[in-house]
Amino acid sequence: MENPNNWFQILYQYGLGGLFFLVTLVLCFKEKGASLDHPEDRWMLKVLIGGYFGYLIVHSLWAYLARF
Repeated sequence: MENPNNWFQILYQYGLGGLFFLVTLVLCFKEKGASLDHPEDRWMLKVLIGGYFGYLIVHSLWAYLARF
């Protein structure tokens, strides 16, 4: 039996967490803690965003498979 609360929890976790994540990234680049001119900073930005969506996908797949 599927528990619909799993999807609300995922939406809350990655929605609110994503908002904090986005604000943190914006502040980091705005305050010159990192710069898109530097290759390492661009690479780390890609890694961070990829990790966020990677966890989102794995967590969503896990919740989907838990219903069987």
